[in-house]
Amino acid sequence: MTRVSLLRCEDYSVELLVNTIIRGLKDLGFDLTEFSNKRVGLKPNLLTSVAAERAVITHPEFFRAVVKIVNASGGKPVLVESPAFHPLERVLRRVGYDEIVREEGVEIADVNQKEILYNDESELYKRFEVIRELFSLDILLNLPKFKTHGATYITAAVKNLFGTIPGLNKSQWHMRVKTKEKFSEILLDLYGGFLKVFRNPKKMITIMDAVVGLEGEGPGPAGKPKRIGVILVGTDAIAVDFVAANLVGLDVRKVFTITAGVRRGLGKASFDDIEISGDPFEELKVEGFRPTRSTITSDMVRWPLTSDLFKNLFVERPFPIQERCTLCYQCKEICPAGAIGIAREKRRTPHYDYKKCIRCFCCVEICPEAAIELKRGKLQWIMGSRW
Repeated sequence: MTRVSLLRCEDYSVELLVNTIIRGLKDLGFDLTEFSNKRVGLKPNLLTSVAAERAVITHPEFFRAVVKIVNASGGKPVLVESPAFHPLERVLRRVGYDEIVREEGVEIADVNQKEILYNDESELYKRFEVIRELFSLDILLNLPKFKTHGATYITAAVKNLFGTIPGLNKSQWHMRVKTKEKFSEILLDLYGGFLKVFRNPKKMITIMDAVVGLEGEGPGPAGKPKRIGVILVGTDAIAVDFVAANLVGLDVRKVFTITAGVRRGLGKASFDDIEISGDPFEELKVEGFRPTRSTITSDMVRWPLTSDLFKNLFVERPFPIQERCTLCYQCKEICPAGAIGIAREKRRTPHYDYKKCIRCFCCVEICPEAAIELKRGKLQWIMGSRW
C-alpha cells in the first residue's frame, strides 16, 4: 500500500509551509538527514512569467520553504526547470524566484545541457531529451502546482515532470500524437523513465502546492485561482494526483495519466490501495471546483468526427480576444502545428488556421494576457455536446 500525506495549509507563510512540509515528509517515513551531503533537485512548475497570486506557478514561498528544509538538513538544492517559452532567467526574475535562489544559495541546472532519458518499457516513446543535471541528483523533489489543463484535464505531479524537457521542444511532442489520451501516454512514458532513474538508493518525492490551485481554463493565466488549502506529499505521483483530483471533486476517469498509469502498473489510484495520513480527507474536501471546458478526451472518437469539418463543428477552438491581445505573438512561437500567423488586415489578433490547429491549446496555456479563450463549435452550442 502506498501512502499520501494530506495536510491542511491555509496560506503561504514560510514558517507554516516549512512545518507542514516537514510533517508530510515524516508521515512518509522520510528522515530529513537523508538530505545531508546530497544533491537535491527541486522541480517546480514555472510555466511562464506571471505573478504568484494568479496560481499558475508553484508559489515562490512554497519553493523557498522546501529550499530551507534542504539547506537546514545539509543538502545542496538544485533548481531543475525549463519554462515553456521564456528563458529561465527571465521567468525567475519576473516571478521572484531569483531572490530566493540568491539568498538561499540554490544552484541552477543549465537547461542547455541535455541528455537522453531512456525507458525500455515505454508504450509509445522510449527516449526523451531532458536536462542533463537530472542524472547527477541523489534526490528529486517534484513540486507541482495543482491546476486544470485543456489537454490532460489536470496538470499535477505526473505532468509537472514534462517541464524537464527543454523549452520549445515540449510543444513538438503535441505533434507526435492525435489525441489527448496518447499525449497522456507520452507523459507516462516519461514518468516511467524517471522511476527508473530515481530508484534505490535515489528517491523522488512529490510535494504538491495545492494551497491555492487553478480551476477553469488552466494551466495558464486564463484559469482562475481557487483556494484548496492543502499540501500533498507522496512518493507515488499517480496516487498523489488521484487524491488531489478526488479532493476537489473532479472526475478521475478523465485523467488519463491516472487511469492509464494504473493499467501500466506505474502507481495506485484506489482508496483501497492508498493510505491517506495527516488530516482528515472529508474535512478538507473542496466544493465547486470548476474543470476545464475542453471536451474531446478519447481516441475512440474517429473519422468523420476527426475531419476538419466536424472538428470545427464539435470541438472547442482557441479564439483570441482583441480587447486583451497585445500581439506579442508568443502563441505563434509556441504553436507546434504552425497554425498561428500574424494579424491580417485590420484585425489586432493573430490569425488562426483552424485546419492546421491540432487543439493542443499550447497557445491558451502560454498567453500572458489570458487573451485566448476556448470557443465552442457551432453544433456544440446547438446540441449541447459535452464529449
